[in-house]
Amino acid sequence: MLQQFTWGQFLLASFMLSFLWYCFVILVFYRKEVFGLLGNGGSEPLPHRWEKGVEHLDYDSDAVSGKGLDVQDSLLGKSAIPDGMSVIGMGQLSFSGSSDGRYGQVGLVADVIQELKLIFGKLESEAGSKLDFFRFLEKVKEDYGKIGAHPNVSAINEFIVSHVPFHLSAEELENLWY
Repeated sequence: MLQQFTWGQFLLASFMLSFLWYCFVILVFYRKEVFGLLGNGGSEPLPHRWEKGVEHLDYDSDAVSGKGLDVQDSLLGKSAIPDGMSVIGMGQLSFSGSSDGRYGQVGLVADVIQELKLIFGKLESEAGSKLDFFRFLEKVKEDYGKIGAHPNVSAINEFIVSHVPFHLSAEELENLWY
């Protein structure tokens, strides 16, 4: 029985059945889009506030001000700033070292202090002298050349005085980073 059909008849029948199947799928699942393309959209889009004919919600200024409320905070009130926070101007904002003697956790000062701790460890293990300290300090000055002009160089000098195993004069401390 299948020998009675030609290839042309088979292809025509498969194209027709495929066309009917896709028409069914489009009409069932994409009905709104198809009718929208044909012009029978059924639903119109909502108007936007910039278009004519849209109602605006205006506050009755007499009713709001009669209650002592501002227009902006009439519904829920003004938002409060969390505890411990304050609003300051840009000129009042500054970052500085702490006044209780602690050093910054990161930055140039902390790096120099870490290098000094290593130097003090070498001096202690090798029983180094003042000349060894100055020789080790030359390498630190090469690595951190801008430290002499740093605003917290006095904190570094205090750290040196409290940890160095020998006495340094005020003149030696003053000329230490130059």
